[in-house]
Order: sequence, then structure tokens, then C-alpha cells
Amino acid sequence: MRVDGSSNEERLNIGRNYRTDRTEGISDGVFAVSLTLLILDVRPPEGGASQLVHGLVLIAPRLGTFALSFAIVAYYWLVHHLIFASLRGVKVALIWANMLFLFTIAVLPFSTAVLGRYSLSPVALAIYGANLAACTSTLAGVWFVADRSHITEQPTASQRRYIVRRFALQLIVALLGIACAFLAPALALSIFVALPIVFALTYRRRYY
Repeated sequence: MRVDGSSNEERLNIGRNYRTDRTEGISDGVFAVSLTLLILDVRPPEGGASQLVHGLVLIAPRLGTFALSFAIVAYYWLVHHLIFASLRGVKVALIWANMLFLFTIAVLPFSTAVLGRYSLSPVALAIYGANLAACTSTLAGVWFVADRSHITEQPTASQRRYIVRRFALQLIVALLGIACAFLAPALALSIFVALPIVFALTYRRRYY
């Protein structure tokens, strides 16, 4: 029995809390590297000045996918930041859930490069959509583990429903984009482009 009145067994059942700084540090590092890697697939146009406009047209799809993915990664970083800002600590389960989410973020430069080179390819669009779906589902997992571990500011019932609906809607939109990739590639690309815009405009301050 400890001084605080809790037994060792009770403390093991509750689980130990760790500081959030190292988890936040590696998370910010992965986000920073991923944001930087997004631009590496965009090469300056080659040729003389007379061919510059034509060269810029050729790399426009890669510039577009870079801008799209930059906005999406920035959005995921914001949500991740808000989740961790409300934490009183982290548990081992949350650390592993967070690492799984970071894995999906680290893959985004690859799926972005594929989409940039094959913009309207159904397979490229499906790969990109699957990556977004993985990012959303694993980030939802981070929030769920934190919420179930009671190490975050407990949201009200209405706030919890809103958070669940928002994650679910993001996942549905990503899956819809994957489905449209094989039926209407242009529509699938439009869905992915609209995704960060819609969720930025519909964000509520008391989201997390």
C-alpha cells in the first residue's frame, strides 16, 4: 500500500502516465519531415526561358498535389496538436497508437508523388485515398485511446458525438474518393481537393 492509499495492483491497473513532450517532439519531427519531403518531387522546369511556360504547365499536376497534401498534412497536424494540448499525460497504448498514425503521415509524400505523376490514374487516386483513410482512422484511434484512458479533458456528450461524426465523415469521404477513382477519376480528385477546404470551413473551436 502506498502513501496515497492505492495498492500496487491498483496502480498497475490504472497504468502509468508519462510526460507528453517526447511524444509531441517526435510527432512534430515526423510532420516537419513529411511536409518538407512533399516538395522534393517537384523539379524546376528544364530548358531555356522560351520553354518556361510550357515547362510549368508540365509540372502543374505535381505542384497541385504538393499544395493539396501540404494543406492536408497541416490539417492533421492541427487536429493532432489540439488532441495533445488537452492531455494530462500519455500511456504506452497511446504512444503506440500515435506511432501508427505517424506512419501513415510518413507515407503521404510517397502517395503524393504517385498522384502527382499519374494524376487521373484510378490506381494512383486509390492509393492516395487509402492513405488519407488510414491517416483519419489512425488519428481517430489516437483520440479514442486518449479518451478511453481518461487522460484528456473529458468532452461533453454532445462534443463527443461531434468528434465521432467528424472522424466518421472524413473516413467516408476518403472511401468515397477511392470508389470514385475507378468510376470517375476527375470526381475523385475533386473530392480530395475539397476535403481540406470543407473541414477547415466547418471546424468548431471547441472541437477537441
